[in-house]
Amino acid sequence: MSAAVSAEAPGAQASGAQVPKLRPLTDDEHQAFALARLRTFEHLPYFQHAILALRPLAAEGLGTFAVDRYWRLYIDPQSLREWGTAEASGVLGHEVEHMVRDHAGRGEAIGSHRHPLAWNYATDAAINPGLLAQSVPLPEGVITPEALDLAPGGFEESYFQQLCASLPPDESDDGEAGCGSGAGGPAAGWELGQSDSGPEGVAAPVGPARGDLIRRATAQAVREHAASGRGTVPASLARWAEDQLRAPALDWKRLLPALVRRAIHYQAGWREQTFARLPRVRIPGFILPGAQDRQITVAIVADTSASMSAAHLNAAVAEVGGVVRAAGIRGRGVPVLACDADVAATTHVRRLAGLGSSIDLAGGGGTDMRVGIAAAEALRPRPDVIVVLTDGYTPWPATPTRASLIAGIINSTGEVPVAPDGGNPYAVPSWAHTVGIATAD
Repeated sequence: MSAAVSAEAPGAQASGAQVPKLRPLTDDEHQAFALARLRTFEHLPYFQHAILALRPLAAEGLGTFAVDRYWRLYIDPQSLREWGTAEASGVLGHEVEHMVRDHAGRGEAIGSHRHPLAWNYATDAAINPGLLAQSVPLPEGVITPEALDLAPGGFEESYFQQLCASLPPDESDDGEAGCGSGAGGPAAGWELGQSDSGPEGVAAPVGPARGDLIRRATAQAVREHAASGRGTVPASLARWAEDQLRAPALDWKRLLPALVRRAIHYQAGWREQTFARLPRVRIPGFILPGAQDRQITVAIVADTSASMSAAHLNAAVAEVGGVVRAAGIRGRGVPVLACDADVAATTHVRRLAGLGSSIDLAGGGGTDMRVGIAAAEALRPRPDVIVVLTDGYTPWPATPTRASLIAGIINSTGEVPVAPDGGNPYAVPSWAHTVGIATAD
């Protein structure tokens, strides 16, 4: 909320000369914070679990509130006093929403390090309208889409791309405090590290796995609040919650084995022999092999070109989770290749918790999934199945791949492209298996 920071505390840390001094809150400060927290519960009851997970500590001279990646809340006592209970509660709601929406992980995925200030503005523009619509009091002058000449109701990633076109790379070096590394900004030198519990041990870190559980619990609370009729939920927050709780569109547990059976001609339930596991029934004088289930090796190619919106990427991440659950995680994990016109990054998924923030979705250029498919086929062990998750605007290989190829076409309707004779130059070849995947919105 860096643009909002300057409005919250004019001149705070503008020179960058003062390094915040960290310490535990005094009794009076803790009482003032507790009152602000209660007010936030009244306005935003679905954030209660997330707010209680925050680790508050005083940061003298900060000039605002900020969060780090480990759910620590840095509070400038002077700002807490000047804002009073009402506005402090609004800033608290703003900071916790940075954590809930995983702006740190999403910023990494989109390459926010290129323009940290643009990402800060983009996330503020996505958060603040919803808070204002809920009558949450915020300091005067907070960032909104209208203030940045952006359309209302947009995604953080979309706002970021639009702002990047007008912000020079070094504009983030203006000394603004920002909302901390928990909001996707660079970690300040004074922030506590992952293994640091802070002064007097009052700010023990919250790890990534627990952070993911907090987000999922919050998403469930948002959904339940929206369904209860007791109050309204901002559209962007409701959309976020549904994305968090969204199940894969496809039943990968059925689809993958069927395709592998078709590709390598083995029957359902077929088991391969191995001496690594001996049979239960043994014949004296003979060593016979045991049997184990045939495991499917899968590689995923994720389209990260400029045409893939946040809704497309959210749908792709949901399907990655479905593929990983179906294929199982073993060894180096399931490889996910982020590809636009080149393979920008490869992530080996080893756990399902925090999937959206753990996958490196670098890219943003042109589109050629043939490059990603070729890179997937070159992996060792060679995959039985290659799953390509794309909006479909890409050329495809001219000859069949050695692995069984699944083209997951992501769009608003879940419809698959027409055949080449229908005039679609991007149609998936007939030898590949094509499935449609609808976005959540």
